[in-house]
Amino acid sequence: MKSTVGELNDEIETLVAYIRAISDFNMNEALGRTQDHIGAIVVDAILQSGINYLLVVKPRVDHLRADFPEARTTSGFLALADRVGLCALIRWNGRGKIETILAVARFLRDEGVQTHADLRAWLDSSLNVDRLKQLRGIGNMTADYFKMLAGIETIAPDGLISGFLARAGLTRRSYHHTREILVKAARRLGVSPIALGFSIWEHKAGAR
Repeated sequence: MKSTVGELNDEIETLVAYIRAISDFNMNEALGRTQDHIGAIVVDAILQSGINYLLVVKPRVDHLRADFPEARTTSGFLALADRVGLCALIRWNGRGKIETILAVARFLRDEGVQTHADLRAWLDSSLNVDRLKQLRGIGNMTADYFKMLAGIETIAPDGLISGFLARAGLTRRSYHHTREILVKAARRLGVSPIALGFSIWEHKAGAR
């Protein structure tokens, strides 16, 4: 069901009021800063789905970014993964995500995407985003998360964010409608959508 403009504005105001009423909600703009490291971006985007981010994903992403600067480019990351073995490199045994990480990295390499700046420019095209979503394991949420990591202002609503909105009293809507509410709420709050998305994730993770 499509909301009217008035209903959308009411939903935005409901979410804004809810966030402002949470005494321990930390709106952390620093969380919206992106990193120039393609290997870390791809690993982050693929591992995060369905996995505890703070305990499992973040340590692996931080390790890759800090200790392997040669993986800042797509070709460098693939060469490192080929030499060391991706399972050993990111300390991960699940074959499904390993295969998806390699498939995405190879796809981006073949598209001429080597750097963070390349990725941001490439993802700025909706046609390219649609092509990315044709890869196994890449849906709306992961595609939007890639855009966030590339520095494109959006939010990737997942289960944690949907639960946050439910507690705010917002009924379940489509993925795209939920994203629209969040992006417009961020602007109403005077912060970047990326920062709002990461701040909600951080708040929910800390409340577990």
